[in-house]
Amino acid sequence: MAGPPARRIVGAEVPIPCSDKLRWIDLTVPSAAAPASPSDPFVCVPPRAASGCHIIPSGDSQYYLLWRIHEEHQNVLEVIELDASKEFPSSGLQLVFQEGRRPGEYRLYVLTVSGVALLCHLHSPFSYVSGSVMHQDDIVEFNLQTHAQSAKITAVTAKPGSIVIGFSNELRDDVGIGRLWNLMSRARTVGPVQDIVAAVVNERDLLFVLHLDGHLRIWDNRTKLLNYNVHSNDIEGHPSRLWVGEADDDEELISLAVLHQAVVQDCDHVAVYGFNFSAGESLLFSPESSISNIPLLEGKLVDLKIGTDKLWILKEFGPMLYEILQYDTETETEKICSYVLQEDAISEQLFQSSDNALDDLVWTADSMFSSLKGWSQTASATAFHWKKFSARYLRNWCWNNRPFGLLLDNNNEVFGLIRKGSFSLFRCLEGVEMLIYGSPDELRSIDDPGMNLLGDISDCELLNEVLICMGHIHNMLGRSSTAIYYESLISSAISSDDIASQIVKILETGFSPQSSSSLVTLLGTDAYLEKKQVSHKSQRKFSVEMLLSFHKLQSRSTSWSAVFDVIEKFMTCLNTGINVQEYESKRVCTVNSVLLVQATSQVARTMFECAFDLFLFLNYLVGVGGQVSLLQSDVARIKLKLLPMIQDIMGQWIVLHFVGISPTSPPTIEDFSYQLSFLQLGKADELSLQRKLGCSDFTLACLLDFPKSLGAVLIRHGQYESAQNLLRLLETYLNNEKVSHAVQDADNACSVYLHLNGFCLLMLAHDEANIILRESKVHDSIRCFFRAASGHEAPKALQKFSLETGFQVSGDCRSSSLWRLHYYEWAMQIFEQHSMSEGACQFALAALEQVDIVTDLDNGIETESLPETAAMIKGRLWANVFKYSLDLKHFRDAYCAIVSNPDDDSKYICLRRFIIVLCELGETKVLCNGEIPFAGLVEKVEQELFWKAERSDLSSRPNLYKVLYSFEAFRSNWRKAAAYMYRYYVRLNREGNAGGSRQFPDTLQERLRALSAAINALELVDPSFAWLDSTFEADDQISPSKRPRNLLMENSAFGTNSELSRLQFCVDIEILEKEYLLTEAQYMLITVKSRFKFSESQSIDSLMEILISEKLYDLAFTIVLKFWKESAMKRELEHVFSAIAQQCCPNRADKGRHLTESQLLSLPSSEDDAWDDKTKSIALTQQLQGSCHWETLELYLEKYTELHPRLPVIVAETLLYTDPEIELPLWLVQMFKTNKAGSRISWGMSGKEADPAALFRLYINYGRHAEATNLLVEYLESFASSRAADVLHRKKMSAAWFPYTAVERLWCQLAEMQRAGHSVDQCDRLRKLLDGALRNHLQQVVVDSKDVLSAVGGGQGMEGQRT
Repeated sequence: MAGPPARRIVGAEVPIPCSDKLRWIDLTVPSAAAPASPSDPFVCVPPRAASGCHIIPSGDSQYYLLWRIHEEHQNVLEVIELDASKEFPSSGLQLVFQEGRRPGEYRLYVLTVSGVALLCHLHSPFSYVSGSVMHQDDIVEFNLQTHAQSAKITAVTAKPGSIVIGFSNELRDDVGIGRLWNLMSRARTVGPVQDIVAAVVNERDLLFVLHLDGHLRIWDNRTKLLNYNVHSNDIEGHPSRLWVGEADDDEELISLAVLHQAVVQDCDHVAVYGFNFSAGESLLFSPESSISNIPLLEGKLVDLKIGTDKLWILKEFGPMLYEILQYDTETETEKICSYVLQEDAISEQLFQSSDNALDDLVWTADSMFSSLKGWSQTASATAFHWKKFSARYLRNWCWNNRPFGLLLDNNNEVFGLIRKGSFSLFRCLEGVEMLIYGSPDELRSIDDPGMNLLGDISDCELLNEVLICMGHIHNMLGRSSTAIYYESLISSAISSDDIASQIVKILETGFSPQSSSSLVTLLGTDAYLEKKQVSHKSQRKFSVEMLLSFHKLQSRSTSWSAVFDVIEKFMTCLNTGINVQEYESKRVCTVNSVLLVQATSQVARTMFECAFDLFLFLNYLVGVGGQVSLLQSDVARIKLKLLPMIQDIMGQWIVLHFVGISPTSPPTIEDFSYQLSFLQLGKADELSLQRKLGCSDFTLACLLDFPKSLGAVLIRHGQYESAQNLLRLLETYLNNEKVSHAVQDADNACSVYLHLNGFCLLMLAHDEANIILRESKVHDSIRCFFRAASGHEAPKALQKFSLETGFQVSGDCRSSSLWRLHYYEWAMQIFEQHSMSEGACQFALAALEQVDIVTDLDNGIETESLPETAAMIKGRLWANVFKYSLDLKHFRDAYCAIVSNPDDDSKYICLRRFIIVLCELGETKVLCNGEIPFAGLVEKVEQELFWKAERSDLSSRPNLYKVLYSFEAFRSNWRKAAAYMYRYYVRLNREGNAGGSRQFPDTLQERLRALSAAINALELVDPSFAWLDSTFEADDQISPSKRPRNLLMENSAFGTNSELSRLQFCVDIEILEKEYLLTEAQYMLITVKSRFKFSESQSIDSLMEILISEKLYDLAFTIVLKFWKESAMKRELEHVFSAIAQQCCPNRADKGRHLTESQLLSLPSSEDDAWDDKTKSIALTQQLQGSCHWETLELYLEKYTELHPRLPVIVAETLLYTDPEIELPLWLVQMFKTNKAGSRISWGMSGKEADPAALFRLYINYGRHAEATNLLVEYLESFASSRAADVLHRKKMSAAWFPYTAVERLWCQLAEMQRAGHSVDQCDRLRKLLDGALRNHLQQVVVDSKDVLSAVGGGQGMEGQRT
């Protein structure tokens, strides 16, 4: 079998945007018939994917009704209504049947697999609600199984008003169409019906019927017009499908196509028949036909369409591999052409066109970027994952977009493809495209007006050789280099000039990858070595082929200038041909328009690749110029003319491609003003536009009709990222325009580019989440605005973009300085609007500089043009500088802006704001650490701080009273520092609990800190000035515009502070210390028992009772020593020790002293249950060591006895009174028996206030007779048993004293007890002991008295003898 003829590409598929994103409206079609058995369906047509297109006239226009059936969902019919002059529909209709069906025409004729014929009257496909059920009135149902005909159905079609069905049994040849349906007849039989097609010929509805035995019959109602046997042409295979072309009434010709399926292994054939007919009252067909046989060498036929002179076949020749072939039926020789499908375009974009395409990309990129840090580590991993992802993506895309069938509209020359998930049309290739996709040898055969610029055959030969050289370059590099260069133009990461130079270097020296390890990881060791060797051979082959081509060019031309002339003519063909005019931008949203955009982007990509190959050819030619006799003049022409021209062409095509494929961005949600601008009544198109922005299929080209300023239009619609990328492309070719255009025009374009690019960068920075990228974009935006303002022609160039950026200057600016002032103020405002204080601050400073320049001009004309005075402008701008510096937390710069402000009112407003912001940010240390000098503003700062402190809540942070304290302390103003802390204490005292009776630990602790700070500060003041006024001097400095806080002022615990707050007197350190002690007492109590509530009527005495009851003895003693002096102090000490002593009596009858009603503590309320018990864990720093009460009592007695010697007596009396049976501790008794020096009292019982005699009296007073007797006996015996050395001392006058009166009382009490009968034996024993001791003592006294008298008498006699 002969091989297929050569195939030339004549068209490319153009997908319809949004056709893959339809929203389906489900509509259920009910049926009363029972479903057929899946194993034995009544309809024998095998299930397959099917589709169709019906052209429905509508007035002067027409629309298309597209339908399709999926192979896996045979019971679902999808219907789409398409009007090319309108937008593509957003929804379609899904008819859901109970079982699979075979569709007819519209009206919708349906035949289910169980043999139920349905006629559905469809309304507009968009008038149904998804999930609804079709109304019974819109359905006509007929069950064929109830009919007498019992054969299986093999074919079905429909025509207006009827449905035509073919059966599997043999038919009897009869003249009536009724015999077609197997009615009884004696005529000869024909094979079963294989296919039926209804068509209109000469305004008559005809039926074309194909039988299994090869008979092809044409019927007009019941009249048979033709009977033709297709087997008569010796075409192998049995006929299975029939297609009928559109009849040409003028030529009286109709074409039919029959598919002959091979029975064994031979290929299928398509036979095309042409029948002539004669129109008249009776339609006659010629029994003979022209015939053309088309073998399907590989693959199977999916669909076929017949045109006027062409035939299109959709074939599947592999798993998810399809092709569309076009056959020219008019020419004698079969001319086969093909189309570029989406599969090919997508596989190329994903580098999946071959197994090594992605490896070639990595190989090329490694040769270019091997010097970049990090490339080798990431290239292999990225390529590996991308290869897996792209392969999976392409496979899934091909499966979900399998071709179902072709669509054809001969009248409008529309040819398209219905896919599983989308729809598309085909376009013809442009002239240069045909040259690119085809062979250079076809140059002279291309019929395109744009290609007729070449003069003669020699020019065609030269261009043909240039195209061959470009082909060598393309084959050498592949698509990878083009893709990398394109990306460098879109992205600013790497310069496109650097990429171009690297690509040319590869052409000259070959691929030289440096990162062998990463390539080995990706390719494998063997594949890497093989790839390296193949690349080396390819480079050598390329160099030889290029040199041979260059020599051919030289041999066919008189000089290189002739070659360059041909190249210039070819460049004219490559040009976009767009006339730059002023257009009003308009949206492009219809099906025709979006298809135009898609087709333009495809053409732009192809033309860009061609121009890039020519660009590389010229660069390579310059590199090898010495080898091909290239003159310097030729090199200059290439560099100065040809390369700028081709770069300009590439720039035009890449811009068209960019706007055609780049999706729009959704409007910023936070941009309220932008959203509000479209909420206008009567502007439905604007609202529709807002809904489309951000859709992937709504590209930038849909926003405009290619006006002059593309970037401005994109900015107007909020497409900032796309506009910025577009402007970057324009910047790449801006220098090339300077070569051929006036410098002034280039400067204008540069200013416009910088202005728009700066605005785009600003908008992008506003939405950037990454901080580093945001700052980078802000800096670039600032740079662009400053550069834009520096252009000499900027005032004229930028006046047209007020709508896009908002910059507009009213009136004429007579000088550039005045214009720059307005420009910088505008830039300052937009940076401020987007909360970018850094840029706003820079432009505010730049505007201040321009104010100085304007005011320094000799003439006053510009000054008069200012809307305000120079001082007012400076004041406003310095205030802005202050605000922006404060936002940036540049506090020193903010202070400099304050002092630089010439407007006093503005200066003080800024100063107040400065203080407020520092307080809000918690940066008040800036005020206090001397970082800012506040020259001449100290009083104002102090005044503002105090004014704010008085009107701030005490719980606010930072505490401004503490700030004032630090502010004054840094300046050594200790008296003021103390005054502010005392003021803080007073407010805490008044407002700390807002009228409640409960004191909180944190509030009391703050009061302690405030008092401590005030005391410490006053300690540093000269004693003569170490006092404060109780009513602070600044109390009366209240702003009339703001009333002070109205809080309860008399809330002071124990009633000690409310009087102080209402009276004016001097507060010195002593008063502060007393306040400190009282506050500390409250704090200690609240930490011990959080449920304490203090009443205002409670006094210091009550406080002492509470402290003692809570065992806070140290604090109680401190208060006693601070608040009482002399006898009052001793009285309070006795009271405290008495209370402590009571704690040592576990058997006391009364556990505590009864307090008066006014001294009772308040009972806890119900709200105390919610009190946080965490405060109970606060440690008592004042608690004494040891847990024993006796140790506590002993410790304090030893400490305070010197201050009040009678304290042991009070303690002993309290103990004896509280517990009559208690035994006094030995250490307490010893305190009575020792003197001040600590030695024992052995000469009688007299001594200090706490002497043995006092202890003896206490024993007697509290009935401790045994202890009293033993104590007396002890001291009497001690007196009697003096040492020999002490005898003389004992015999002196009044050498010892005993409480004889108390002894007498003891004797009497013992006697009374005996008489009363109480402890008679014990009393008797004690009296005897006492009697004996007293007798011995008295006898000793008598003896000692006599010895004294003797001694006195003897002494007088000796004295007399001396005299």
